[in-house]
Amino acid sequence: MIRSVGIIGCGAVIQSSYTEALGKYDNIVVRYVYDLNKDLAIKVAKIFHAEVVEKHELLLKSDIIIIATPPSSHFELIKESLAQGKKIICEKPFVGTVKEAEDLIELARNKGAQLFVAHFRRYYPSVLLAQSLVESGVLGKISEIEVYEGGKFSWQTQSGYVYTDPYGGVLFDTGSHTIDMALFVSGLDKTQDFSVDIVDLSKDKLEPAHHVEAALKINAGTSKIDFKLKLSRRTILANKIRIKGENGHIDISVQLTNYVRLTGKNGKSTVLYSPNSYDYFYDCFASQFKEMFGDVENSIFSADRFRNLVNVLQVVSKD
Repeated sequence: MIRSVGIIGCGAVIQSSYTEALGKYDNIVVRYVYDLNKDLAIKVAKIFHAEVVEKHELLLKSDIIIIATPPSSHFELIKESLAQGKKIICEKPFVGTVKEAEDLIELARNKGAQLFVAHFRRYYPSVLLAQSLVESGVLGKISEIEVYEGGKFSWQTQSGYVYTDPYGGVLFDTGSHTIDMALFVSGLDKTQDFSVDIVDLSKDKLEPAHHVEAALKINAGTSKIDFKLKLSRRTILANKIRIKGENGHIDISVQLTNYVRLTGKNGKSTVLYSPNSYDYFYDCFASQFKEMFGDVENSIFSADRFRNLVNVLQVVSKD
């Protein structure tokens, strides 16, 4: 059965990643596009052989709605889309506050709609391998998490939101990916009793900030976990995530890889490889949609799996 897709937001991520990814699904056809910038909408419509329409028409006619607009517009657009009871895929970052996330999750439930967030790094072979290792208990109880991602910023956006949108800084942009990887690997994305306290926080400027350093305390049930965060668009950093437990730690690259480094309490380390790998970045990006298009039950991309990520982002983003 062919399902029609409507795209809201026709910027850089759609023109690069989504054009490659959606073409890999024979039963998915992009039929409608909408953007406030008509020229961008026309450009993307030509790529997909789709029709440029007004937003209300797209919401009514599409089976699946992809929202890829600047982050501060996500809440209202998702809310409008969910009212139609459709399947919604929101490009990361999800929303800016826990209340917004919870309101949308509840609305989706009430409308019988499906709401997903496209955090494709969860499908990195290294991330899935690390997640399975942590879940097996090899590290024991998690006590500390370190997150580092930084480099010279070069991503080109069509709207320039990364310099103007309060959710456009390094924290919500690449940082939402990195923090999500850490929460997913450690199982903290599923924790219901979850809160975050700031121990220390510094930024180069008010949001959208381009350099962020934070020391946090995550309260997850009865566990209290130290969470160290360093993100930058100006400085090259270690670009890795370290999950520490009572039995050792595991290191995961923030890049697309198929291996992790596991180190025991004795300091001896072993590199472990996933049997899965991707030769091409866009193959990994496309793979996340298997769960969304395939109606997988309890998908790791369901919006309720990102509530705790939004919590961290909200706390750290406060100026």
